[in-house]
Amino acid sequence: MIARNIIRSRGGALLHRIWFGLAVLLGLAGPSVQAGLPLLTERSSPHDLAVTGRIEGAPPGSTRYVRWSDLRALPTHKLVLEGEFVAGEQTMTVVYLSDVWKALPRGRGADTVLATCTDGYASVYTEAFVAEYRPFVILEINGTGPESWPPPGINYNPGPYVIFVSTKVAASVAGILDVGHKRPWGVSKIELANYEERYAAIHQGRWSKLSPRAAQGRQIWINSCASCHQGPGGIFGGTKSDRPFEVLAAHAGYNQAYFRRYVRDPQGVVSGAKMEAHPHYSDAQLDALIAFITAEPGT
Repeated sequence: MIARNIIRSRGGALLHRIWFGLAVLLGLAGPSVQAGLPLLTERSSPHDLAVTGRIEGAPPGSTRYVRWSDLRALPTHKLVLEGEFVAGEQTMTVVYLSDVWKALPRGRGADTVLATCTDGYASVYTEAFVAEYRPFVILEINGTGPESWPPPGINYNPGPYVIFVSTKVAASVAGILDVGHKRPWGVSKIELANYEERYAAIHQGRWSKLSPRAAQGRQIWINSCASCHQGPGGIFGGTKSDRPFEVLAAHAGYNQAYFRRYVRDPQGVVSGAKMEAHPHYSDAQLDALIAFITAEPGT
């Protein structure tokens, strides 16, 4: 009643903000301020989503966990996707990554989601990417959650989570160079990161004054290559390739013909290569990628 009377009085809005600020400092408004996803300090299930990085109120380097049931309690949507995972239609229960983002207690400067999968695969979602392409987290496939996966007809387990983009949600998804790199399955952890901080190594030193095409190649690296490869200085990337950046740089710098063939058809160059083929890469895109890896300077 006291707070309501203050709000209704002249100048009440200012007084209410002061009162609310004091309540936050005293811990009286904790539940209302942090309404959203509860974070656990210990894993309660194999289907919990690990959260690291810039978590408000958590010590640096700590990990928190979000239960599937709490993600399911967020606003969800039904999407019917054709030919994903298996042939035919599947009905997906999804929650938009933007809604997960809003429900998490993000620390100051957190502007990017870095997703890591159980097999070492990774994907990067900046605020601009999330706003334009509207990625979503798949919670159920044909009515079943990860505790019952793999769903019938799928010969691998895509759980605990899948992050996905679709032209049914955003038509601009059709223009993504490597759309598969934005559809990781087996997502088990996300990091609330600061983009500038996590990718500082490829904006400094040798990479501080890149040529225009090298700068284009840097974006190809972050949005595609980083799914399986860590970059220079150990910047965020997947560990699935087991191929150090220095090895890639040696090929890109001294054996460009081999590098181009390998990117486009790795199994044709090395029998049993794990990397997926990228035959759709144009000469200009490969030029840009090589220019980035070799840190081609601008004029």
